[in-house]
Amino acid sequence: MSVLVILLLLGSSHASDTIPAAQLGPPSLGYSSSVRSVCKPIPSTLSLCHGIGYRNMRLPNLLGHDSLREAQQQSAAWLPLVSKLCHRDTKKFLCSLFAPVCMPEFSGPVSPCRSLCEAVRDNCVPVMSAFGFPWPEMFNCTRFPRGTELCIPVTGEQEERSVICDACSLAGEGETDIQDSFCHSPYAFKLRLGSVSTVGGDRQLVPLARSRILRWAGGGAERAEGVGGAMAHSALWLQEGGTCVCPGLDSADSDGGAEEELMDKGQLKGAKGGWYLALAQAEEGRLVLTRLVIWTREDKELKKFIRALLKQPCMVV
Repeated sequence: MSVLVILLLLGSSHASDTIPAAQLGPPSLGYSSSVRSVCKPIPSTLSLCHGIGYRNMRLPNLLGHDSLREAQQQSAAWLPLVSKLCHRDTKKFLCSLFAPVCMPEFSGPVSPCRSLCEAVRDNCVPVMSAFGFPWPEMFNCTRFPRGTELCIPVTGEQEERSVICDACSLAGEGETDIQDSFCHSPYAFKLRLGSVSTVGGDRQLVPLARSRILRWAGGGAERAEGVGGAMAHSALWLQEGGTCVCPGLDSADSDGGAEEELMDKGQLKGAKGGWYLALAQAEEGRLVLTRLVIWTREDKELKKFIRALLKQPCMVV
């Protein structure tokens, strides 16, 4: 018997025996657990999700696993299916269930979109059927949202206000991204935002005067002297930000309904609480964001983090 058959059998029987159907899905889908939801680094032993594009996962996950060990053991059964390349998003779909991305601004895990589940199911069922196994009930696509709320979409799918903007990162993961990319980014800022508006499908972020330049034109902040600093450009731009979600930015406004109404009208004004760290590059006369993260810890920790950034031996270009 092939390894694929053995592992699919283990995955199906164990998951079916241990995961009640009512436990599948995020809170809006009836998901519940007696264990408090927490964020954990994805362990190296969870091979299924190596290189998935994020570092932290939610526990309990969307399959009701309360521990990293349980998630790792159950997920290993699906490695052979990923290797069959039945769909380009098989790994993304499986990891959205076994190791759902952790967003500190949300109290629970983010579900895969129904369209993602259906795309993977339709392409992988023939592979599984060849070995005598059906699509498992724990992956029932009707349990997942259609894309009218925040969810993980099919690669390339542009569902309005459900896709997470490429430049947006959160908390510890975003801080690591900024630290790793700081020297390679021509522009870096510590920001307080005065206003956010939507212009031609992009989002325009206007910093307050309290904002600070960390890198400018491939060098230190001193390069900004004589050109008016960050305010000379008057804004940073989040490309296609009007059609994607930036949780760290969107959640800064306490009145989510009011924010959505203003976004629909094309403009959201008023100071946005908290500090942001941002990386950007110049494109056609604009500073375009490549990474944006809201700082969720104390100000003294922010000062310490920025000192560490500025101590990095970046080459001046």
